[in-house]
Amino acid sequence: MLKNLFILAAVAALPLAAQCCPGCGKAAPSKVVSLPLAESPKISDSVGRAGMVASVVRTAEGPRILAIGGANFPNAKPGAKTPAERGAKVFYDEILSINPADGSCSVLAKLPYPIGYAAHTTQGCGMVIAGGCNMEGHLATVTRIKADGSSEALPALPTTIAYPAFVQVKGKLYVFGGQEKAESVTCLSSSYVLDLQNPAAGWQELAPMPGEGRMLAAAGVWKDGKIYVTGGCSLHPDAKGAAERTYLKSTWCYDPATNSWTQAADMPETIVAPATPMPTMRGGMLLLCGDPGNFYRASLAGNAPADHPGQNTTVYSFNPETGAWTVAGQNSIGIATAPAVKVMGTVFIISGETHPGVRTPVISTLNLSK
Repeated sequence: MLKNLFILAAVAALPLAAQCCPGCGKAAPSKVVSLPLAESPKISDSVGRAGMVASVVRTAEGPRILAIGGANFPNAKPGAKTPAERGAKVFYDEILSINPADGSCSVLAKLPYPIGYAAHTTQGCGMVIAGGCNMEGHLATVTRIKADGSSEALPALPTTIAYPAFVQVKGKLYVFGGQEKAESVTCLSSSYVLDLQNPAAGWQELAPMPGEGRMLAAAGVWKDGKIYVTGGCSLHPDAKGAAERTYLKSTWCYDPATNSWTQAADMPETIVAPATPMPTMRGGMLLLCGDPGNFYRASLAGNAPADHPGQNTTVYSFNPETGAWTVAGQNSIGIATAPAVKVMGTVFIISGETHPGVRTPVISTLNLSK
């Protein structure tokens, strides 16, 4: 197995060590070892990509991670800070195959269309992608990709959706919220489910999330089958009618058995676009990095620092049984808008965004077995 970017030790074993968790009054575990970035694998794009979709699939040679699509700014000027300096945003259709045993990455095939910021999940020897967006706009398209890179269409979502929260529970893909169109100045609060064993039945609409809609949130499933949706942001029109974000830290629990929502404990801080979906371990569900929104809020107030500090490096753990959020570790780099894929006892965070418009090709790895 690869050397890990950082090792999360004693996360499942609470109570925690003496150092306090900022904002939540809990103590953080010790012995979180961060290894040099040089030891990390990388995707086969030196720029890196944000908004990729990824899942682990079974092959005759062993498990492989299919990492698909994503977007970047390949023609950005060094140190670019403005849209003009970044140039055109490019979306990709490549299906990358990553060997979790050695980190090797190669182009397997191509998707029928470029894609980014979509819901995605494993299905047996393949994976499913739902919604997302590309240079043409937001999509309702749903596609199943097989381990060999071939694909087939599944029933489309009831509406176009990008940046949703999503998770699979008992062979069903749940999709929550998101943004309907690129020009939308509000977020969706809708909830949908597709039975992956019977996709011909199509998507079923569920009880909507309470309160305002949200996008770029995270979802995870606990061992009792309940789903937790946390963080992200809502949108509202500003004085000029453009979309303005409100960063969120509220958490809601959806119970598939009763099709109902209840409120859970808030996150310690606002987080948008952490690595998704949230991996689950014995001690809790992991919220991996993301954008805390401090720079964005400072920009709205007119007092932003000259340079963006980068995305959050913090890894939080949430235990629904205790209602406690705790600090579980620190990543060596801050990452947002990246997929999280769990292979046995290791979580892989595939590429992602380190600063606005800036990507990394690094594949972060987190060992959950230590």
